Amino acid sequence: MVLDRVPAPRLTACLIVRDEGPRVAACLDSLSPLVDEVVVHDTGSIDDTVQVLRGTGAVVVEGSWNDDFAAARNVALELARGEWVLSVDADEVVAGDADGLRKWLDGVHVDTVRVRIHNLGREGSEGHEHTPVRLFRRAGATWRGRLHETVGHGGRPSGDAPAQLVPGELLSIEHHGYADEAAQRRKGERNLRLADRALDEVLRDASATPHEVAVAALNVGRSAIGAEHPQRAVDAFEAVRELVDSGPTWNEATDYLARVLLGAGESRLALVLADQLQQAGVSRDYCRWLRAQGLAQTGDPAGALAQVEGVDSIVDPSGRRFDPAPLDRLRGLCRELLAAR
Repeated sequence: MVLDRVPAPRLTACLIVRDEGPRVAACLDSLSPLVDEVVVHDTGSIDDTVQVLRGTGAVVVEGSWNDDFAAARNVALELARGEWVLSVDADEVVAGDADGLRKWLDGVHVDTVRVRIHNLGREGSEGHEHTPVRLFRRAGATWRGRLHETVGHGGRPSGDAPAQLVPGELLSIEHHGYADEAAQRRKGERNLRLADRALDEVLRDASATPHEVAVAALNVGRSAIGAEHPQRAVDAFEAVRELVDSGPTWNEATDYLARVLLGAGESRLALVLADQLQQAGVSRDYCRWLRAQGLAQTGDPAGALAQVEGVDSIVDPSGRRFDPAPLDRLRGLCRELLAAR
């Protein structure tokens, strides 16, 4: 007797979750039309997350949280059977065209694919879009990094590998995040603890390069912003700028430092950093946007208006595209100030 062979799934969605019962159902509902299987690693939920997951037919593995995002994602990845893997978080909703996506993947000759993610801001704040690697071939893939983890093949991180951007009509993700400020702060404190631990590990590694230390310090600074510790963020970004004097890591640290200083009212220092970023080759329009904010703070609305003349988009050095509404608000405020003179 010849048994029919069940074909391997083409596309697997992988998630790691913990206490996401109220939100994970919406995520899985959005995945249902697009993927062939869902694999979830629960890292110690005490709510009804596991029951919700099992009720959807997802493959669920129960484990514990060990302060390592890459390790947690690799648990789910090991159970995936699809040729391609889509990495999703419980607070995200996926949209796309299942047939169109599969036809598009037939013509892809790289291992990693970038996906457009729209991050919704908290109520009253603008969101932003970015395009990280979220879709990748399963064969040879491994996650690395305790925090801000990345996936790569054959020991090469995704940032060093060629990647294509999937058309938004075929696949896109909407990230809802935490609307509650207290929950967002707790997430920031957790990330800061992990970033500190990762930095300590790099510093203890005698073979670590200055760039590796700089990347770890950059993650400390980013996490300190989320945890609402601006001075720690400033110290971390300044350390990055001392460790490396050019390149994407320096650009990102300098940009974050400029934004933190603007938030603290240190506009003159932020203006110097905006000039440095433009000299380093960062988008002229983005640098003008930073400069306009600094000039507005120093009481120069005419100068601020001149800086944003013709600027219609805000794209930071990391490629995050922000809602342009603040441009219009800044222009309006400057015009009001000039009219009142």
